[in-house]
Amino acid sequence: MATLRSNFADLFLADARPVLDSVIFDELEKYPDFMPKIFRMYSSDTWGDQTTTATGLPAAGQKLEGENVEFGSPIQGYDKTYTFSTYSTAVAFSEELVEDNRTNLVEDSYRSLGLSIYQTVQVTGFNVLNNGFTDTGPDGVSLLNTAHPLIGGGTYANRPSPEVALSVAGMREMETDMMRQVNDRSINVMLVPLKLIVPPELSFVAKELVKSQYKPLTGNNEINTLFGNYDVIVSPFLTSTTAWFAQSDVSQTQMRFYNRVAPSTRTWYDEKSGTVNTRIRCRFDVGYSNYPGVWGTTG
Repeated sequence: MATLRSNFADLFLADARPVLDSVIFDELEKYPDFMPKIFRMYSSDTWGDQTTTATGLPAAGQKLEGENVEFGSPIQGYDKTYTFSTYSTAVAFSEELVEDNRTNLVEDSYRSLGLSIYQTVQVTGFNVLNNGFTDTGPDGVSLLNTAHPLIGGGTYANRPSPEVALSVAGMREMETDMMRQVNDRSINVMLVPLKLIVPPELSFVAKELVKSQYKPLTGNNEINTLFGNYDVIVSPFLTSTTAWFAQSDVSQTQMRFYNRVAPSTRTWYDEKSGTVNTRIRCRFDVGYSNYPGVWGTTG
């Protein structure tokens, strides 16, 4: 339904279109974009993308003098397909409203277009973590699981059992799990956790744990071994108030965000209805191809 002239004041839409377009993108840029901090960012010009994991080679064995070298063969792993969904919303203004140069709240509506697409991108991205305890990933179990099957045999956990609250003890368990991470050939890959990803409810606890120079929650002036080792990402797009996550450098993960079409606008005039219409649209997919480099608990 078109927005009626009685709802608006004070901005001429036709002349101000370039300005109003900038309002949309200024709104997009006003808020922190968490996606590049958590996902490897890719652009694409095709229908989608496919990834396949492989084990790599086993650890090198000793070769005695005169013996032939032993050849190793990678084992194909799990496939993941990314397909790009379209996300869009629009607003419409009456012809009379435009003619009478009464468009003050039009700017607010344009601003909300930017906020709308921002919300969609962030919510969709963080749902990879929100759903990470219950989804089914390429390896047949959830992103955060106590028994990820290794292609070369065995399992590995990136989720504690039992669950653990964000605390010094929880940090110790997380660091041990990540630094002992092995690949599908059971070769240690020594992933160093660099980021804590927490909801607002755990913001103060997280910062007390890793931003204090001395041991938190004690009166002793003992050195805090966690101090300065982590970037704390506080996100309102995490739905649980107790779950928390850790991540190594994003380049060591297979968390992926594919940008097919960046947010863009189109404005047009509808002669039949006498409305000016503006649409914002983007296409993307987000997910993961493998779990190493990510750790999480429901708290």
